[in-house]
Amino acid sequence: MSSCLENPVMPCAMTGACAVLSGFKGLSVVIHGSSGCYYYPRSILKAPLFSTYLLESEIVFGTVDRLHEVVSALEAEGKPVAVVNTCIPALTGEDLAKAFEGTNAVFVDAPGFIGNAEAGVKAAYTALDIRTAETESVNIDGVCGLDLFSRGNLHEARRMLSVLGIPVRLSLASDAYAKLKAGAAPFTVSVNPSWNSGIGEQLGSFLFLDIKDTAAALEKHFPDADYAALEAEWKKADETMFYYADKYLRKYTPPTVAIAGQKSYCRFAEQMLTRYFGSDTVSFPREEITDYTEISAGIEKANPDLILGSTFEASADAAFFGITHPDRSRISMSARAVSGIEGGVMFLEGVLNSLMDFNKK
Repeated sequence: MSSCLENPVMPCAMTGACAVLSGFKGLSVVIHGSSGCYYYPRSILKAPLFSTYLLESEIVFGTVDRLHEVVSALEAEGKPVAVVNTCIPALTGEDLAKAFEGTNAVFVDAPGFIGNAEAGVKAAYTALDIRTAETESVNIDGVCGLDLFSRGNLHEARRMLSVLGIPVRLSLASDAYAKLKAGAAPFTVSVNPSWNSGIGEQLGSFLFLDIKDTAAALEKHFPDADYAALEAEWKKADETMFYYADKYLRKYTPPTVAIAGQKSYCRFAEQMLTRYFGSDTVSFPREEITDYTEISAGIEKANPDLILGSTFEASADAAFFGITHPDRSRISMSARAVSGIEGGVMFLEGVLNSLMDFNKK
């Protein structure tokens, strides 16, 4: 099949669906599949997940009873349940409707073969069916457990909206599941557009060079917010980054950079590196290029001074800064951001330190 990849670098749709659902507190997420289909997202997301742990005999004779048993037991604990379907039950074509009789479970049909993680994210939001309500607030979008910077991005978005004086309605996907029933705000800002939910009118992103346009869009709906304070903070961060980038360029030439990650992060990195370093860049967006063989060949051809991406792309012949899962180059326990004003500064700081550490070697 032409759609198959020799060396895929992106998680499957099932994992993407789990990344969204597990972000909502108070929701029990069940993976309807084998133990392997459970342990993979469990190891990546570091979030509580459940599984039906299907055996060969159940796959042959039917999985409805096992699924109903697991869902009923979890609902008896007083929590709502979401079930994510996997490849084998989906391929057998079994009618799983009976498994949900007498329950309020949400069913997300996101077997891995329907696409990469982005397809699973969309399937999860479609199944959740989150409606909007009239409210003077905004949603924060683009928060996803597969994003290395999801917690930090969310913290920075909340901080910036607090500076503006604009209340937050929902954080998608990092909020209480019970809040979804009350509805989302009609307007949404994103910390990473690659993981957007599609809920509410999108007013823009909080990636550093998008902030001014997003603030202008917010001002049309929230004219009383304190945009002057946010603009002053953005300007100070911009001047600081120009200062340290110029300091680096006095000693070194502008780095050639290869970028592998979500499309929105690739665009963000390209713009930042062009603005502050005048760099030449080449990008490999995960939504378009997910075969490691192709990515590796492209990076080798570019011969970069710096690689931004995952551990898959890291090379001993170039400086490296992780912006995409998985990043095994460092231990990261803190809530780091690349979105927002502080996120922009953190990104450039990481780039500069990676380059200087490599140059010392």
